[in-house]
Amino acid sequence: MNTALIVAGIIFTLVAIMHLVRLYYKATVVIANIVIPMWVSVVGFIIPLLLAIWMFMTSMNS
Repeated sequence: MNTALIVAGIIFTLVAIMHLVRLYYKATVVIANIVIPMWVSVVGFIIPLLLAIWMFMTSMNS
């Protein structure tokens, strides 16, 4: 059970880092000719980061 929580936490952390890198470099993301706004990466950084913290805290309490 703890292993699954730790793996999920690592995956969420990686997703958060990727969004942070996009914000840092101001990289443009285009999907099907639609430019994805930067605020999407702000949300994409905060939510996975909070989920990662939750996963790691839960794995320590189990």
